[in-house]
Amino acid sequence: MSKEKKKHESDKKEEKGADAIKENASQANAAAADTTDAVQPESAPEEGSFEKALKDIDDLTKQVAEGNDRFIRLMAEFDNYKKRTSREYERQVESANEKLMLDMIDVRESFERAIKCSDTGNDYTALFEGVKLIFNKFDTVLNKNGLEAYAVPRDPFDPQIHDALMNAPKTGVPEDHIADVYEKGYKLKSRVIRHAKVIVSSGEPQESQENGSEEKSETK
Repeated sequence: MSKEKKKHESDKKEEKGADAIKENASQANAAAADTTDAVQPESAPEEGSFEKALKDIDDLTKQVAEGNDRFIRLMAEFDNYKKRTSREYERQVESANEKLMLDMIDVRESFERAIKCSDTGNDYTALFEGVKLIFNKFDTVLNKNGLEAYAVPRDPFDPQIHDALMNAPKTGVPEDHIADVYEKGYKLKSRVIRHAKVIVSSGEPQESQENGSEEKSETK
């Protein structure tokens, strides 16, 4: 074989070896690239989204602080409202008592004048009439301030507003009606503040019933 042919074949072998080395290097690079892609995270967080999250947290913190501040102010206002309402109620009660006391002063002075007159004279009839006038004035003052007395004989008995002390027959008073009043009841602006104590009729006395039956038989 000639030298040129040998050299030519040698060159071909070297080219083939170089191509094989290049191919192996390419395959190694591709494998390394695949490995890098597998290790690398799917998606790295963007810097803008992180800043947005921080801003959202700051906004929520401010909203919570503002809500807490409004709540504290509201509670303080409500507490002040309760105090004002309580003071206003106390003033109204005091004003009502003042009006009642001014009316009662006239009644007291009338009693005082009646006592002085009784000390200087013996006209008990005039004293009695004076006491009646004072009582009427006193009753008028009470009525003007909403006090009303109730319970009179022959009224129907009502256990809601009457306390029955006993049952007894009473001429002319039907059963379950008031025969006698032991203590009057009182209402303040239509609200019962003291029950009346009464004796309840159980109907006509037995003797009256028997006499009535006898009279009917004689008439026949």
